[in-house]
Amino acid sequence: MSSIQETAYKYALQNAVRYNGKANPGAVIGKLFLEHKDIKKEEVIKTVNEIVKKVNKLSVEEQTKELDKLAPELLHIETKKTDFKELPNAVMGKVKTRIAPEPSKYMHLGHALVFIINKAYADKYKGKCLFRLEDTNPEKATQEFVDSMDVDMKWLHLTYDQKIICSDRMDMYYKSAEKLIADSNAYVCTCSQEEVKAGREKKVRCTCLKKLKHKEEWKKILEGKYEEGKANLRLVGDMESDNGVLRDPIIMRISKKKHYAKGNKYYAWPMYDFENAIEDSIENVTHIVRSKEFELRLFLQNLIKDMLKLPKQEVIEIGRFNIIGHTTQGREIRALIESGKVKSWDDPQLVTLKALRRRGFDPETFWDLAKEVGLSKSETNISEEMLETLNRKRIDKKAKRYFMIENPKKIMIGDHKLKETNVPLHPEVKEYGHKVIKINNEFYIEDEIKKGKVYRFMHLFNFKDNKFVSEPYDQKLNAQLIHWLPVAKEVVNVEILMKDGTTKTGLGEPALKDLKVDEVVQFERKFFARLERKDKDKLYFVYTHK
Repeated sequence: MSSIQETAYKYALQNAVRYNGKANPGAVIGKLFLEHKDIKKEEVIKTVNEIVKKVNKLSVEEQTKELDKLAPELLHIETKKTDFKELPNAVMGKVKTRIAPEPSKYMHLGHALVFIINKAYADKYKGKCLFRLEDTNPEKATQEFVDSMDVDMKWLHLTYDQKIICSDRMDMYYKSAEKLIADSNAYVCTCSQEEVKAGREKKVRCTCLKKLKHKEEWKKILEGKYEEGKANLRLVGDMESDNGVLRDPIIMRISKKKHYAKGNKYYAWPMYDFENAIEDSIENVTHIVRSKEFELRLFLQNLIKDMLKLPKQEVIEIGRFNIIGHTTQGREIRALIESGKVKSWDDPQLVTLKALRRRGFDPETFWDLAKEVGLSKSETNISEEMLETLNRKRIDKKAKRYFMIENPKKIMIGDHKLKETNVPLHPEVKEYGHKVIKINNEFYIEDEIKKGKVYRFMHLFNFKDNKFVSEPYDQKLNAQLIHWLPVAKEVVNVEILMKDGTTKTGLGEPALKDLKVDEVVQFERKFFARLERKDKDKLYFVYTHK
């Protein structure tokens, strides 16, 4: 490829990775002009179109791998925001945002970004942030997930000014439902699920609105006299609307499954739109930042607010965050666990916060990423490489360095007189000090040694044909740098759980024994890893990234 073709290719890959696998020729041409100021537009249009066509035939995973190979720095998101842009109609000191998860699964990277953005805006405007646990689905909400969210929130440094647990506020939802019934804005429907679906598809309202006494039927629902699926409370919406969400949606449904906190106290439970419309208004939330997938639901939520005479909020809908090559769907992750393809919700193959925390990611990395993705309405494709680039900037400055040898082989080096060496624990952080490694003439290595070639033991010396040559920093020798450990009873066995679920084993230097659990280190010239646990005879790590 010519230099212009190479430039076009890398920027086409970058643009495709950012925009769901489809590069835009115009964006690529714009990049070309920045790097090749003398080119003429008509000369490059054909070239760019051909390259974009080639790139767009690749999957997003293939595009990401190719870009990582050619220009890994471009996997870092292009925009360099230093702060979040202004919110519409925001008043300093008056902004109130909310973080509102459903405790039905473990949170993932996409959740973290939306939550951080909401919290960051509350901070930006010196306002408040509400944490609302939407636990009103008895079939899915569990204490396990509630507890995990508290852990995730704390880990992400997501503080809040107020906490609400929705299942504690059922009486409020019931009163709102009764007001809608009294105002003829809601009715009890006893149609089957199939009948409700068919009527909405045909845009035809069922006869329940006119034939039933809704106050009495609602009372029966509350008393548990209806079984699940036999009755629902529906809003009087617009059955002829092109927005299917508005066609007499169900706002309260029956569930007799035991709730993790309330047991069998309640039989009628609020649906998402009904609960959100009430909660956001009652608690005086001013701004809501959420995924664009809820865009059509805004019309329904505003209709409910109008019927209940509740205030509305500024709603900012942003594009979904897609984590390339990973599923974030709870149903799909459960299937992976059941099939044995992943072991648990914290398996390093996943991008749940639990898994990323286990791998040793720095929580500040997610704040860095949130600043960069901002409030874009376009879908943002986030690769693991992109996330690792940001995290590397955080942990490289503080991770201590240690030697680790895979597949160790013994080698004898004669003629040196060293008994020990001092090696810095970090090349830049002087406060970490040095570690002392005692040595003899026998070493563990993992590389193949060729006769007549000069090698350099990192931080130690150069050798050739198993004989000492010189101190380590003689550049004229053009020595190949290799890893080493002394053969000694103090070396430790290490095991690393890799991000593909496999394990690596090896030997580590004695100083590793001084590490504390949860500490993230760098195995010299290999990768970062977090110490997960310590046994008498082995240290267990989890791979972070290169």
